Amino acid sequence: MTTTLIITGMHCASCKALIEDVCSEIAGVRSCSVDVAKGEAVVEHDESVAPSLLAKEIEGLGKYGVRV
Repeated sequence: MTTTLIITGMHCASCKALIEDVCSEIAGVRSCSVDVAKGEAVVEHDESVAPSLLAKEIEGLGKYGVRV
């Protein structure tokens, strides 16, 4: 399953790395590719991973807004 998340508040390569790291720690996530310029993350994951969980984990970092 592929989910595209719209993320606000990203500004640099460290934002990209932080979000990719957080997503990769979620069981069932196969890959996460963040594009800072587009303000989005494309996440490949099992159907057991709800898009809302992805958003919650990223928002939990306290720096970003996420829309599924």
